Order: sequence, then structure tokens, then C-alpha cells
Amino acid sequence: MMAPHQDIADNTTLIGSSISRSIATPSVKEDIATKTTSEIQKPTSDVLHVVDSRTGSYYNIPITNNAITASDLKHITAPAGIYEADQNEKGLRVYDPGFSNTAVMRSEITYIDGLKGIIQYRGYSIDQIVGRKGFYDTLHLLIWGRWPSSEERAKLQVNINSVPLPGKAVFDVIRSFPREGSIMGMIIAGLSALQSTQMNRVPAHEAKTIFLGEPSVIDDEIINFVSRFLVITAVAYTHHSNRRFNNPRPDLSYIENWFYMTNHVDPHTGLPNPRYVDAFERLWVVIADHEMTCSTAALLHTASALPDLISSIISALSAMYGPLHGGAIEVAYKQIEEIGSIERIPLKLSRVKEHKERLYGYGHRVYRVSDPRYVFIKHVLDDLQDEIAQDPLLKVAFELDRIAQEDEYFISRKLKPNADLFAAFAYKAMGFPPEVILPISMLSRAQGFLAHWKEAMSGNVHIWRPSQIYQGKLNLTLVDDGLPS
Repeated sequence: MMAPHQDIADNTTLIGSSISRSIATPSVKEDIATKTTSEIQKPTSDVLHVVDSRTGSYYNIPITNNAITASDLKHITAPAGIYEADQNEKGLRVYDPGFSNTAVMRSEITYIDGLKGIIQYRGYSIDQIVGRKGFYDTLHLLIWGRWPSSEERAKLQVNINSVPLPGKAVFDVIRSFPREGSIMGMIIAGLSALQSTQMNRVPAHEAKTIFLGEPSVIDDEIINFVSRFLVITAVAYTHHSNRRFNNPRPDLSYIENWFYMTNHVDPHTGLPNPRYVDAFERLWVVIADHEMTCSTAALLHTASALPDLISSIISALSAMYGPLHGGAIEVAYKQIEEIGSIERIPLKLSRVKEHKERLYGYGHRVYRVSDPRYVFIKHVLDDLQDEIAQDPLLKVAFELDRIAQEDEYFISRKLKPNADLFAAFAYKAMGFPPEVILPISMLSRAQGFLAHWKEAMSGNVHIWRPSQIYQGKLNLTLVDDGLPS
């Protein structure tokens, strides 16, 4: 028969039906070797009851917002006699590769429910926003927490358009790259060159903290970055594609200037196609932010060390370029090019089912239902049917999607198309080549990046310093031949 404390140790008990909003109190440790679960007094607040079977000790850990604070686990210490590397001052650790179930920030920006297919910006569902609000509205909402008035919206456009162009050094750095080089690499280099032209905004260079707790300085930096990021991306794209670059016009909107700078304009009017501008407005609202993505986490990780904004953004862009993140769009297009024709789609899908190849652009770590952004992107695509019909590559892409969505292999695994991939189809239909689609997406996602950076700089910053579980050898002795004994 099990001893009472063993009976408890084999079960982790959650007590409480409501989520407390109060500040967590320190964990309580108690030896319950002689207590049963019925003898443990139910606490007045939400706690997690934990019994360490190694020591027989009992701990109650406060639950706040359906989460426990990792530092509370420090109270759960390892018993003597275990592997030395597991004896540490941090107590019980949480092993969570890839942060699959770890919350690293408290945020008020974006809420996602992957089971229900919900996205909300500052409490507003994207269902209410798309088609009713534009780029400047969403930018203002995400960064400053509320919808702008008509006067504020106009002022925001004027402020962005009034930022001087980056210096000649920035243009020269970008244009020093081989044209066939990576547009992403050009953008990152251009941002580094921009950083070097404004060293008074680099905290380490100035030997002081510049942005933390300084809202007006933060806001000025955001406006400057929004303007210059658009220019740098346009310069990189036009250099890569050997297109003419046009200086932005103060009378055009942010999105209109993207088309104008990259020379995607009507040859008769010299202005962007209004249909395409409207499509961009809707797409950039839909994919403005997506909560704690890999790239957002990379930005915040860097920002926790309090460097300048550009350093943090470069970290985000570098993460986004990976094929498991935003770079998947470019990989997906290359796969579609390799398929080549509708007749070759079954062969591709059969190799995916045999686990010989991977189909990029399908499946999402967050959603277990259809990506809620998909329906809005589909509306944009519906408005571009004439352009899609003229593009053989897009014909293959859409037929691939049709077959995949009817295939039991994809249905049973809930492998839905990624909304970012379909946004890429829309950009392609409007005349942008696959290699610039990720940079275009980054221009939109910069809204979210900047909102998260502002939120981080407006609170208490703790440098991100994750721990590891060491599993190597210990205490080896070096002998004369240089090899361990």
C-alpha cells in the first residue's frame, strides 16, 4: 500500500476555477509526508499544488492569468546526490525547446486564439478592421493604442513623409551588392549603414540609455524608421531588379509611395493603380502583427539588451528570412516553379505523403482551424482574377491548393494553407516577383515589430538570458599528453 505522500506525489492537482489578476505571492513549501490530498487546505486564491516525489516536499505555486511564474520554481530544489550539473541555484527548471509553452512577455497588442481562429488588435477583431481601416489607422492603433482621429491620421502621414531621405552612404552600400544578391541582405546592410550615419542614437556609442522610459524619443525613432525602412526596401528591390528608383513624393500615401518609388505605376498617369493600392491597404492590415512570432521574439530578445531600434529590427529580419518562418514563402515559390505544370502536381503530393519532400506554405504552429486571415486575403485574390489568369505559375499554385484541400492526407492532419503564402500570391498577381514578396511582407509586419518594441521600451526591461541543461562530462583531469584521463 502506498504511503500517503506517495499518493499525492503521483498526482498534480489544480485548484480553483477562476483566474486571479492579483500579483503572485511567493511559493509556499511544506513537508506533507504525513498528509493526504483531503488534508491539504484549499487556498483562497488560484494555485498549483506540487509535490516533489524526490523529497516529499509540498509547494503551492500561484496561478495568475492561467500561468505560473517560472522563478517560483526556484523554491523546488534538487535533493543531494543527483548529477552535479543539475544542482543549481535556479531550482527546478522548465525544459521547453522552441518556447512551445513559455510566455516571455505581458502584452496588450495582439490576441490570438488558435483553436477558435481569432485575431484581435488591441481588442478589435480583424473582422471589424479589414476594409474599414487602412494602413495609417492600424499603424496608429498598434503603436499608440487607439484609433487616430482624421487630424491625427493626416498628421501621421505628414510626419512620415517629412523625414529626410537616408544619406548617400546608405544608397551606395545597397547598390554595391551584386544585383542577383539577396534583397534581404541588401536591406539589412542598408539598415546597418543607416545606423552608422546616426550614431547619436546608438546607446553603447553614447554611453547611456537612450530609449527606455522616454516616450517622445521612442515615438520620434519610430516615425524616422517607418519612413526610412520603406525607402531602403525600395532601393534594394529596384537595385536587384534593375528598375528605376524614384524619390518619394510628399503628396502620396505610404503605400502609394511604395509603388511610386519602385516604378510600379501606370505608364500614362505615372501613378500607382488604385486597385493595387487598395489591395495593399487590406493586406497590410491583415498581416500587420501576429503576436509572439519567431521574428518578434528575436526583436525583443535583442531589445532586452537596450541597443538601438535598428539592431533589434535586424535581428527580427534575420529570423524572418529562415525557411521555417517568412523565408518559407520564397521556398514555396521555388517548389511551385519546380512543379512547373498542373500535370505534375500529383507527383509532388505523393512525395510529400511519402515524407520524401516537404510542402512549404501549409500548416501553422498556432492554428488548428483555418487561418482567420485567409478569408480576407481570398477577397483580395478574387479582385485579382484577371491578373491571376495571365500567370501560369499562379495557376499551378491555386490548383495545388485545390487538390491539397480536398486530399484526406492534408484534411486529417489539419494542414491548412498559410495566409502569408496566399498574400504572396496576391503580390505576385500585382506584378512583384517572388524574391521581393518577403521584403514587402516585412514592411507590413514592421507595424507589429515597432508596437512590440515601444511596449518593451515603455516598461521594465529584463535582459533575456535563458538557461540550458548541461549533459556533458564533468570534472575531467588533464594528463601530460593533453588527453583527459
